[in-house]
Amino acid sequence: MIHLEFTTTGYIVASLILCLAGAIGATLAHKKGRSPWFWGVLCLLAPFALFAIGGMRAPGEPLPPIFQREKEELERQAQERARAASAASRSDS
Repeated sequence: MIHLEFTTTGYIVASLILCLAGAIGATLAHKKGRSPWFWGVLCLLAPFALFAIGGMRAPGEPLPPIFQREKEELERQAQERARAASAASRSDS
């Protein structure tokens, strides 16, 4: 059987790591225009939330170029479908 020994130093180190995760989460949230209190507490309780706030775009931040190309392609396809649908409705009239 595994014997785990919990020491005061271990609790201190774990607490410091969690507090650091909360502070980083709050800072990232503030820079991205999100609620620093919410994200700070969430990252304090669940440090993996740092990946979520780190991946978010700030309001008004442009899309990365690869996603911008995809967006433009989808918009072009939607316009072509709309033109084809309006041409079909005109020919039916």
